[in-house]
Amino acid sequence: MNEDELVAALSVAIDPTLAKQLIGEATQLEEAFALRKWKYSELDGGRFAEVAARILYSVDSGNLNLTKGVDQCLGYLENDQVSHAFPERQAANHMARVLRAIYKLRSQRGAVHVSPTYEANEIDSRLIVESARWVLADLLRLFVTTDRAVAVEVIKELSRFPQPLIRNYGGLPLLQSVSFTTEEEVLVHLLHARDGLSIKDLISAIPKAASGVRQAVIQLSGAKVRQITKVKFVWQITDLGITRIETRILQEHDLDREPLMSNHLTRILILGV
Repeated sequence: MNEDELVAALSVAIDPTLAKQLIGEATQLEEAFALRKWKYSELDGGRFAEVAARILYSVDSGNLNLTKGVDQCLGYLENDQVSHAFPERQAANHMARVLRAIYKLRSQRGAVHVSPTYEANEIDSRLIVESARWVLADLLRLFVTTDRAVAVEVIKELSRFPQPLIRNYGGLPLLQSVSFTTEEEVLVHLLHARDGLSIKDLISAIPKAASGVRQAVIQLSGAKVRQITKVKFVWQITDLGITRIETRILQEHDLDREPLMSNHLTRILILGV
């Protein structure tokens, strides 16, 4: 099942525009999270919540509204004084609570408004992305009826995220993939380290020959490449380097498996961070 087929399957019970927006927002959310862009993953989580809330409202009320706010949409679901058409009332209530949490968190923890206490971070972003994954999985469970076996497999994919791309062990970051070149490993580590790393740090972090790491740094900083640059005593990744390694990260899982959905959405869903 590719992305268009998934949208089509959802569109049997959901407005096609909302179905397409839902998959699109899920894609952007997962991509931002995979690339450790915490502020953007939280902002995208809020956009996902908006679309999902409109889907719940349209199914439950029978009225299509492509601009209705989250609070208005979820307020209708939570109102016991109106009629409800959602197939599972309890499921709707659970999703409403989760979507409210996503929407409030993204606005109160430094992604939307500047806060003297909080800024967008991995812990908050992880809560948002996992919550959005759960909502998406439940919507698929409820509304993808053309091929239930495939829908089940899609839902399984949403809950089978591998280990973070980089994890600290004993105080040292380790890239948990063996398919990257030495140059790519340097770029991944510099993307991960906001303030840059010294050559000594890079040699300690990359389990390859020190001479190879040094050569990679020379190549990446060359006048014809310019994907990293030295700032005082540390190396930092440039926009050129970010573009290269972001593309490579998103291709990572295409190298060793046949994707369930052969499109951009599946590649980032199975990546994690």
